[in-house]
Amino acid sequence: MSESAVIHDSLKLPCPSCGSQLLYSAKFKQLRCTHCGYSEEIDKSNDKVVEQSLKDAASQAVNFVPEALGKKVFDCQNCGSKFMVESDKLKVKCGFCGSTNVNLEAYQHQYIQPIGIIPFYVSRDEAETLFSDWIKKGWFHPNKLKKLAALEDLHGIYIPCWTFDAQTESDWQGEAGYYYTETVRVRVNGQMQTQQVQKVRWQWRSGHLSHFFDDILVVASTGLKQRELEWVLPFRLEETVNFDPRLMLGWESEIYGIEIDKGYQIGEGIMENKIRQMCSAQLGGDTQRNLAVSSQIFSQTFKHVVLPIWICSYQYQGKVFHFTINGQTGKVNGEKPLSWIKIAILVLLFALLIFGIYMLRQSGVLQ
Repeated sequence: MSESAVIHDSLKLPCPSCGSQLLYSAKFKQLRCTHCGYSEEIDKSNDKVVEQSLKDAASQAVNFVPEALGKKVFDCQNCGSKFMVESDKLKVKCGFCGSTNVNLEAYQHQYIQPIGIIPFYVSRDEAETLFSDWIKKGWFHPNKLKKLAALEDLHGIYIPCWTFDAQTESDWQGEAGYYYTETVRVRVNGQMQTQQVQKVRWQWRSGHLSHFFDDILVVASTGLKQRELEWVLPFRLEETVNFDPRLMLGWESEIYGIEIDKGYQIGEGIMENKIRQMCSAQLGGDTQRNLAVSSQIFSQTFKHVVLPIWICSYQYQGKVFHFTINGQTGKVNGEKPLSWIKIAILVLLFALLIFGIYMLRQSGVLQ
């Protein structure tokens, strides 16, 4: 029997108590039967969540067949994301942009298979509560917003990510400026006065920075942007367990659209920004100029992991807004349209207040 056939059979997961289907429950953190309540603990082993050589990444692409996991792959014609849903799901809606313009993809796939997964810890009920609390906050948003953002558009999706490790060695040089003051005499309205003038004393410095980067996280999704993932960080990556497709039963999951080489370019850019910040900290001073950094990056490794995200996309006046929840920690972030009428009212009230204070001063009531 082929490996894919074994996976397919295992994913049927009939309940040994009543014969119904087992699904992964975020509420109970178990494989659980929704019919009779029978449950099984998940395997929390992480011995396979190991670093892989980046230079050998191309050879690690295998014929990864989501259909063997009991999934169908759909390609959103609106935003370009590719995501997996249960094979028996008939009505499909993109969780990233809310579009129903999705096509079933061809059967063959060539992907690097994930080696790690963080299961959902935040249940749908908890996510709905977080969403309801969030959507009601903020006076500057339209009142209609609560009705437009329907909860049935809330999707629990496993998001593909790359993590990168690397050793870096950097040489830097620049000028650190230190503020000091001098007393000078200046003529003001025909009279000589003393004033304190701030000046900068520049000092050229150089140095070396050696730093190891561990688990630089890059989203490999085409539906969720890097900044949207960073808004709900951090994930407790130390809790990543061996990839087990059974944890995806009952959940949507996206296939990566950002290839490993493009993902590494993004990761390297994140490293370079952090290196520059650390070199700037070493340079010191009250202000700086002409900071130059030269870096070497080597011993690069990667992991392909999938992380849990609750996402809701909704439209307001033709524009798409996203709301995301970290499916492990419950941290929330989202975008909302502004009510320009409410903002205009506030500006008007502020202007009236200023005018009122001015009139009181003119009348002598306020001195």
